[in-house]
Amino acid sequence: MKSVLLSSIQIVGFKSFADKTVLKFGKGITAVVGPNGSGKSNISDAVRWVLGEQSTKSLRGQSMEDVIFGGTDKRRPHGYCEVTLNIDNSDRTLNFDNDSISVTRRYYRSHESEYLINNVSVRLKDVHELFMDTGLGRDGYSMIGQGKIDTIISSRSDERRDIFEEASGISKYRYRKTEAERKLTAAEDNLLRLKDIMDELESRVGPLKEQSEKAEKFLDFAERKKKLEIGLWLYTLNNSKDMLRAQESKIAAAELKYKEIENALSDFDKKAEENSEKFSQLTSRIETERTNIASFNEESAKLEGSISVLKNDILHNNETISRLESEKSELNNTDNAVKEEIELKKRLAAEKNEKVNSYNEELSRLEEELSGLLSDSENLSRQIEELVLKLNGLSNEESDSKVAMITSKSAAEEITERRKSLDGLIEQSETKLEEVKSDVAETEELLKRTEENISSCTNTLSGYELRLKNRTETVEELTAKYNETVLDIDAKKRRIQILDELERNMEGFSHAVKSVMNLSKSGVLRGIRGPVSKIITVDKQYSVAIETALGNTLQNIIVDTDSDAKRAINSLKTSNSGRATFMPLSSMRPRELKESGFDSVYGFVGVASDLVKADKEFMPIIKYLLGATVITEDIDSAASLAKKYGYRVKVVSLDGQVINAGGSLTGGSLVKQAGMLSRAADIERLKEQVKKLEEKGETLKSDLESAKQEMNAVNADIVAVKADLTTANEDKIRTVSELKRLEGILNGLNEDLESLKNEKTSGEEKEKALLEKYNSAKAKIEEITSSKLKIQSEIDGMTGGRSALTENREALSEKITAVKLKAVSDDKDAKLLLKQAEDLENSIEDRALRAENINSQIAAVEFKIKGLNEEIAATKDKIDDLSFKVKESNTLIEKLMQERNDTEKSGVELRNNERERTGEREKISGELARLTERKDVMMREYDDVIRQLYDEYQLTKSEAESIGISVEKPSEVKKELNEVKSKIRSLGNVNVSAIEEYKEVKERYDFMKAQIDDVEKSRTELHKLINQLTSQMQELFVAGFGKINENFTKTFKELFGGGEASLRLTDPENILESGIDIEARLPGKNVPSLDGLSGGEKALVALSIYFAIMEVNAPPFCFLDEVDTALDDINVDRFADYMKRSGFPTQFICVTHRRGTMEAADMLYGVTMQEKGVTKLLELNVAELEKKLLLNSQTA
Repeated sequence: MKSVLLSSIQIVGFKSFADKTVLKFGKGITAVVGPNGSGKSNISDAVRWVLGEQSTKSLRGQSMEDVIFGGTDKRRPHGYCEVTLNIDNSDRTLNFDNDSISVTRRYYRSHESEYLINNVSVRLKDVHELFMDTGLGRDGYSMIGQGKIDTIISSRSDERRDIFEEASGISKYRYRKTEAERKLTAAEDNLLRLKDIMDELESRVGPLKEQSEKAEKFLDFAERKKKLEIGLWLYTLNNSKDMLRAQESKIAAAELKYKEIENALSDFDKKAEENSEKFSQLTSRIETERTNIASFNEESAKLEGSISVLKNDILHNNETISRLESEKSELNNTDNAVKEEIELKKRLAAEKNEKVNSYNEELSRLEEELSGLLSDSENLSRQIEELVLKLNGLSNEESDSKVAMITSKSAAEEITERRKSLDGLIEQSETKLEEVKSDVAETEELLKRTEENISSCTNTLSGYELRLKNRTETVEELTAKYNETVLDIDAKKRRIQILDELERNMEGFSHAVKSVMNLSKSGVLRGIRGPVSKIITVDKQYSVAIETALGNTLQNIIVDTDSDAKRAINSLKTSNSGRATFMPLSSMRPRELKESGFDSVYGFVGVASDLVKADKEFMPIIKYLLGATVITEDIDSAASLAKKYGYRVKVVSLDGQVINAGGSLTGGSLVKQAGMLSRAADIERLKEQVKKLEEKGETLKSDLESAKQEMNAVNADIVAVKADLTTANEDKIRTVSELKRLEGILNGLNEDLESLKNEKTSGEEKEKALLEKYNSAKAKIEEITSSKLKIQSEIDGMTGGRSALTENREALSEKITAVKLKAVSDDKDAKLLLKQAEDLENSIEDRALRAENINSQIAAVEFKIKGLNEEIAATKDKIDDLSFKVKESNTLIEKLMQERNDTEKSGVELRNNERERTGEREKISGELARLTERKDVMMREYDDVIRQLYDEYQLTKSEAESIGISVEKPSEVKKELNEVKSKIRSLGNVNVSAIEEYKEVKERYDFMKAQIDDVEKSRTELHKLINQLTSQMQELFVAGFGKINENFTKTFKELFGGGEASLRLTDPENILESGIDIEARLPGKNVPSLDGLSGGEKALVALSIYFAIMEVNAPPFCFLDEVDTALDDINVDRFADYMKRSGFPTQFICVTHRRGTMEAADMLYGVTMQEKGVTKLLELNVAELEKKLLLNSQTA
């Protein structure tokens, strides 16, 4: 039996525990009580936190910083929090060699966290391993949080496995299995990486071995070739010196003769220059005189033109005089017509005035007639007034009768109005009745719609559930695609890693090149720029051709100066690291093709140096290496181009076949080399693919997030529809109640309508009597009305005579108005005619002034014509002067032309003499150029030999003399050299660095093979371990699950007082992955599923499971946070009694409000919050208190 005990908990600054707080625990049950919000649950949170809980949601917070005391109005916030569990481990139940264990967790506001076991810093993993398979830990069954008791019931069958695995004691096995699987995955990834490298090395080791053997033969031939070539070059250098001295003597003699002729030509030049200058001066004077003549002629022409203009002006002026004379004649004729028109208008105005006077006479006569009519109208008015007085008396009698009639009518109308009011009330009641009936119908319709809405919501819910299924499938599909993309990215990244490793290790480069580059990186050598392959970039389509064209020169090392190269060579010699070729930027000169016209050749791609990209400073070296090499599409076009240019050009096809200068061909299948050019391109290509895949992954991730959001949205829609469905059911209840209320109102309205109809019947009799009185008064009024009509007839007769007088008066008034209008119109016309006559008289005076103005204009034009004639005479005099000047200039030009011809003859004689001397000079100059060119050729040949010595073997002439053989018979040496070259050519392409490279690759190959064997062995052992762990886990789980199931049945019956319960594996064939179903049948109830149980019943079923688990693997202690909240008093007592009498040695720490649980406790802690925001504890040892009370009672 376990004796591990939780002896105490120490809390500092955790949530509401501002002060250092220690809770001590003994065996049995400890209850923590207190009001809501006092901090009881913070104790269980503290235990969960120290055991490694990382979820802030489980700790009821927003962030991990929320677990630190945040301060109050009176206290400042803490900078950290700390919780320590002190555990008694005397019997070593926990796998830790100490009697007591303290587990501590600290967390700082700076987000730093630490774990300690017995004050020694440890990892979170160590804490998990310490409590593994004990039921403790953040996910164990020893921590049942507030409101989480029924989680084991509501969880899915596969989610509740963890608790049963912990109880069965297989957690540590699953942990070891997971670790073994992780190591297995890592081993397989490592094996995949090693095999990739192995494949790379395996593809190289065979070809490198062949290349190494060929390279050793090549080095032997090359050494002999070197000695022969150096001997021939030294022989050539010695002969070239003698030939150069003889050539220099010939050049000196030719230069002396050339100088004599040059001096003679200099005198000719001086005389020719003087002659030419005189000829130019004469020509200039002649051109000046010709210019003057042209100027005089031009001016004369302008003057002739101005005369024409002046004559034209005179012509226009004469025309102006004629026009003015004509206008003057027309003015005299117009005056007579205007005077006749004035007389006509005055005569018409007089006639209009006579008409106005006749209208005024007629107007006076009409006004006298109107005055007589007004006097007759006054006599008729007095007779009408007497008849009106009689008429007024009859009107008074009529008024009395009307009062009687109106009184009767008013009373009758009141009764009628009441009847109408009753009709209105009846109508309103009937309307109201119809409205209520309508409301009843609408309510019934609403009830129908509500029921339809309930049906619609039910159908919509089914649709959303189907949509949720589709969205879930979409999420699963996108997840699979995303995972596939991630795996693809990982594979390509592994390939990049391998290629990067090859690039960093300079795989494919000779040992010497690697040695130099390492010394450069470490700073020992300066001026090292790197091998040729590192400073150039080539498009993929040209990479094979360029790599073939460069061959071993790919490994040539570029340096800044000769001195840098020499230092590197000395370093290689000293360290015995092999040989390398160096190319100084300071001395390398480009090579260029002298041939042209390649563009016209079919299949021509380009000159090799133009297909390579590099920094500008490296281009001379690129030109040197590739400037004389042409790239073509295939071997046929290469052969055609080489033949056209006489096999003077090296041609390489895109697939790597070579036609060398001289006509030899090199080709066949390509040997797989290190890929020094393509490797960097492959890395970039793979990186680009990874980038695209990552973009695709991001897109898939985004689509996945969108799909999840859509799935969540559908879930939200389902929740909303369920809410609508609940609302619709509530609406149905309200509608039924409203329908009952309306039916009560309808009955009341029927009773009111009957009462109103009875009142209407009694009012009809009263109305009948009043109508008879009304008819009597009405008859008397009709009699009085007849008398009034007779009197009115007399009045109307008199009034008719007065009306005739009125009509005559109105007719006269209209005539008077018409006459006045005619008089005014004629008077206006007369005044207008007189005004027009006056205007015409004024116009005659204006024309007289215009005639005077015309006479003045004629005189001015005649004066202007006179001035123009005088100007024409002066212009003719100027033209005569210009003609004389032209004649003088022509005479001078004839004289100057004669003098220029004499000068030209002298110049021709000088040029003939000069031409003869120039011919002699050209002849000597040609000889001198030929001699100089021959010397330059000799010098170039000499320099070429010197350069060849350095380019081929990095030797100066003095150094070469110590190596080369002595040549006496050059022909025999050349024959031997050709034989050696033939043997070298028969070897084909040779990779000299393959010797060192083969050794290096072979060593690495052997090492990698041993590594793979080790990894495969490790993988086999891991598979074996995983199988063993799986077998052990199955055995332990089957045994543990069987015991738990047996205990669950027994515990369930004890807690429920009967019933049946059991646990069942959902997939018995897959024990380690199977879910677990709970089957329970309560006594006296038939509930189809656990969801139909009440909260208290679910809690009691869950407690039955937990207690059954504890029977199998009891944890040292167990925290129960308000798990008895949903239980009734009887079940609380059962729960407390079970804890009290249970056979497992678990300490129970219960946070509770229930009396039954408190009474069963051996120790009580009271939690208060006397100071706002700060939790305090009060301790009460119940067991000791009971002992004292018992002792006191016995003493008493």
